[in-house]
Amino acid sequence: MAVGVLAAVLLAGCGDPDQKLRDNAAQTARTAASDVNTTRLVVEQLQAHRLWIQPARRMVDDAEKSLGTTADSFSTQQPSTEQSARLYEQVNSTLDDAVAAVTAVRIALGNSDLAAAERQLAALQLSGEDLDQVGELAK
Repeated sequence: MAVGVLAAVLLAGCGDPDQKLRDNAAQTARTAASDVNTTRLVVEQLQAHRLWIQPARRMVDDAEKSLGTTADSFSTQQPSTEQSARLYEQVNSTLDDAVAAVTAVRIALGNSDLAAAERQLAALQLSGEDLDQVGELAK
């Protein structure tokens, strides 16, 4: 659903005043997707007993910080049209969902609660896919 709205906005034309916002949205989404997918991979490796909790905590903490910086940076953008405002709101909403999932994993791992971290796998997967699609649509 979100991707349909984003596709319409992103494909609205080239060279218009909102191109910078679309390009920034795509770059932001690609960067954020990397952090989300890193977090998902960490949880999966913990599940498989291929990673110790201490390095896992550090990796998720780093991913959360990077994702927060990325989301904060995008939020400073200034949409100039109704179309770009819709894109801006949709990308911010997608970023918020991603931040919430990664933060939940960080908290769970900080409490040594792998089961709680595992419950975030579906949200991480969905956020990663949504962000990947945003990143692809603007290419």
